[in-house]
Amino acid sequence: MVQAKKHSSSNLYELGSNFPKLPEIRNHDNSERSLYHLFDTSKESIFGINLAKNCPFQPSHPGLNTNFQMLDYSLPRDAEQKTSWEIKFSKTVPDAILIGQNYEPFSSFDKTRTLAIALGKFLANQGFKIWYQTRATLDLELFETLLYLEESVQLLLPFHTLNDRIAKLIEPFCPAPNTRLKQVETLKNLGIPFEICLDSLIPGINDSKANLFPLLETLAEKGIKRTTVSYMHLPLGFRSNLNKQKQQMFSMWSAGVDFEFAGLGFRKLLHASYRKAKYAEIMAWGKEVGIKIAVDGIANPDLARKSQPDFQSITSNLKERYLALSTK
Repeated sequence: MVQAKKHSSSNLYELGSNFPKLPEIRNHDNSERSLYHLFDTSKESIFGINLAKNCPFQPSHPGLNTNFQMLDYSLPRDAEQKTSWEIKFSKTVPDAILIGQNYEPFSSFDKTRTLAIALGKFLANQGFKIWYQTRATLDLELFETLLYLEESVQLLLPFHTLNDRIAKLIEPFCPAPNTRLKQVETLKNLGIPFEICLDSLIPGINDSKANLFPLLETLAEKGIKRTTVSYMHLPLGFRSNLNKQKQQMFSMWSAGVDFEFAGLGFRKLLHASYRKAKYAEIMAWGKEVGIKIAVDGIANPDLARKSQPDFQSITSNLKERYLALSTK
């Protein structure tokens, strides 16, 4: 039975004096399109939706910026009406929509949660399949929402460590990984489809066997048979705003490649040779515990678009993940 929890910051890390003050949420009128095209398959079109501006909870780029207090974090007015208008005038009508690629839909901000839930229900009632990518723990309100959406919703749940120190460094405002792992069994018992992803990895910080293998063992114990994996990608010029210690943390991106991500603009990827070698290692670790690991094609578009058979065998994308879950 699901136990009700009051929604509060009690399941977040306690913020110490070294963490900046969270920004105030504002509203914006955005003339730019918030709906963006991720990719097409032979039968379906997959879109993402970009709602929040300057969000400190960013699933595809965890909050490592130290200047949160300077950010103007804002949510759009009339999101449902604007999204409906964009879909109506889109050249291609989406079949599935990813909510949460660029912000945490179930963050500790009530306004953000309310918007994500309302928009998910609105789109599901229009016949679209919804993906929520979230690092939050799910309370009774969120479980009820997911059950209400039934077959229309899927979850992506990112993990990259069981080490609280590493997790605080990379995701300073997110619930602890062990707290989030406890809900996996509840999701399975309720029949809510989800997928675990190993995201986001940073060389020398959380991509070692000493860090990942305990996580993979724990996931295997919980019956997880398949995950995707991805390294972090950074906005261009990101390192110039960091202190010397964090610049060293991200030094390997200097030799990386620039790639334009749908809905996110140009980002810096680690060199492909490094990613391919490490992904092969991580896949071998997964095989030891009975977990099949595939490269996340959304976070590694340069690998996913290769045509060679050896690349195809290790890549994945949202469509593949969706089909894998839908046919269980």
